[in-house]
Amino acid sequence: MDPARRRFLRLSGIAAAGAIAGCSTETGTDTPGQGDGDGGSTPTATATPASGGAEFDFGGWLSDTSNYDGTTADMRGSGSVTIEVGAEANGGGFGFAPPAVWVDPGTDVTWEWTGNGGAHNVVAESGADFRSGDPASDAGTTFSQPFEDPTTVTYFCNPHRGMGMKGAIVVGDPDGAATATPGGQEYGFQAATFDAYWYSLYNMSTNIAMSGNGVPFPLNDQMAELQSRRMPAMLEHAGVERPPVSNPNLSLASFTEGDPSFAQEPVLEDDSGRPDASTLAWNRSDSSLVVSPSSVGWTHLKGVTWAKNFQNHFDLLPGEMAPKFRAQLLATLAQVGVNAAILVGGSRENGALTHGDSFEFLSEYHPSEGRIVDETRRPHHHSAMLWFLSDLNSLAQNDWFGYVNPQPLIPKEAGAEAVFDPPVGIQEITDGVAQATMDLFDASEVASMESTRSVGQMLGAVGYYGPQAGSDEARSAAADYATALADVIADNLAGNGRVENGADNQAATQGIVAQGLLWASQFDEVDRTDTADDVVGYMLDELWDADAGTFISGTDASTYAITARDAGDITGGLNAADAVLGRSGVQERFATFFNQTFNRGRLQRAERPPSRSEDAEFPLPLPAAAGGEFGQAAVYNSEIEYDAGADEWSVTDPRFRTAEALYLANQDIWVGNWGGDFYQGRGVPGESDTPE
Repeated sequence: MDPARRRFLRLSGIAAAGAIAGCSTETGTDTPGQGDGDGGSTPTATATPASGGAEFDFGGWLSDTSNYDGTTADMRGSGSVTIEVGAEANGGGFGFAPPAVWVDPGTDVTWEWTGNGGAHNVVAESGADFRSGDPASDAGTTFSQPFEDPTTVTYFCNPHRGMGMKGAIVVGDPDGAATATPGGQEYGFQAATFDAYWYSLYNMSTNIAMSGNGVPFPLNDQMAELQSRRMPAMLEHAGVERPPVSNPNLSLASFTEGDPSFAQEPVLEDDSGRPDASTLAWNRSDSSLVVSPSSVGWTHLKGVTWAKNFQNHFDLLPGEMAPKFRAQLLATLAQVGVNAAILVGGSRENGALTHGDSFEFLSEYHPSEGRIVDETRRPHHHSAMLWFLSDLNSLAQNDWFGYVNPQPLIPKEAGAEAVFDPPVGIQEITDGVAQATMDLFDASEVASMESTRSVGQMLGAVGYYGPQAGSDEARSAAADYATALADVIADNLAGNGRVENGADNQAATQGIVAQGLLWASQFDEVDRTDTADDVVGYMLDELWDADAGTFISGTDASTYAITARDAGDITGGLNAADAVLGRSGVQERFATFFNQTFNRGRLQRAERPPSRSEDAEFPLPLPAAAGGEFGQAAVYNSEIEYDAGADEWSVTDPRFRTAEALYLANQDIWVGNWGGDFYQGRGVPGESDTPE
């Protein structure tokens, strides 16, 4: 097995409940263009070098590309050059051939698809700006790009970049061409969303299947019986022999916080890199041991988004990834979590997090002691659960994974009896939580109970619920509630777009309010697009520190404190501004913010190989070097701080706070991988309800 393939397999195993980096979900209609060369008097070079090979320094760009032998095919003297897409490399049809070529200025390079290896595309990394379109799989598809000036170009395939499907082109005299050092290139939207993909995956998979920082699944005999039936059935349905991780620490409800340090040295089971997840557990003595609606809601929403992501590109993922099994497992855990949290997991024959037989949520519950820690009803907990349940409802109702299943367990065969009593459907639960939320929290009082930030989050949740409402009456009530919430924002809006009475971090308030207004504006009756534009405009124009490359906490702040939740709010606002408003410059702003805050500032604690270039401007430590006896998990720190006077970042709270981290992980995946082409619909309500 070649080293690049082994690294890929190891990574696919470590990502216990997630996806491999390098697999795009977008398979839209923008197919690569056709070449315009007619093959007449202009000579065309193919995959055979015209005059031997040359050696160039690509800065390690092709170090994990298995068909690159260190030489560059000399294609000079040809007016056009053809490169195969889907050539045999990296363990399958996952290569460009030749992977590196040397051409004259004025040469047209055409990429031609072989039809092998699934869907591919061609995207520039450095030295040029081109993109073939969405991934395509048809043999004979072509994409052409002229190269007029001396340069060195690096490029990749979106869906299979993580497998080493990359290439390079030297144009003209190498002495006049820039050396290809991707890590030294400007950090752009492609790179930022690529890293956002990875960090989102790390936080989700660690929290759901590795850390043990939650209520374990199975918890009782009934769940054990469910597991004994469902696991073999899911493996058979997915066509795989065993789960990709041994001894997983599956969690049906995440604790509110924990210390993300491994309790022992991690162990890989065999040469395939299949990890023994029991060695990746955290020390439970440092966990809160309590659950909240937000820790449950944001965690399982992340699982649902990944399950949907898998569904939309089962055919692109290699079999050893077991994507269909993972999708079913994530959805099953989400459903079991709903049963425990809302229906039957409490000490009084009710849900662990509900008041009596209502859909009103308490704030904290201690599962092992069967004790309510905090019975207060809070808006942000309700909005977190409503956001999650709305997405889960679309998963249950719309034939994902080949199942039609409105009952509270996914997946199960249509017509099968419910596993738990009472057999309340997901639609009923979702509508019930929405109605309880609107009854409990008068729109005019949400800001005074918490802040205008919570109003923004509630707007986003209600906007997400709109397409999932079970009746016209329920949808109309939600639209009225969204209108009332938007009016609260208008009452707290300064003339310049600044939202008053928000969070300590003003940029976070602006971001989540802008996103909430845009998500709620998906109702025909609610159009606050202009207000959202003003709100995000204030964030971009008044709260951006160009020297620091991040957003300031407030107009008078010299030290910027940024929590994981703050970063999620800001990311949500930037995503909405780009995906819905189409504001220019937002992608560049996000890239700079992400690189400075997540990478340089260490909001992301650590990474896993080989997710980022070794030549990255701000490399993060690998877990073994991230601190502690055996290293720390690759998850988000809770809070970081920037000192503008000293131009220095520091980690001020290294705890893992589940709700904040997984909320940010959801916002990260909605931004989209590799330039916004990853997550279907960018998180806009109703855009990811049915499989593509």
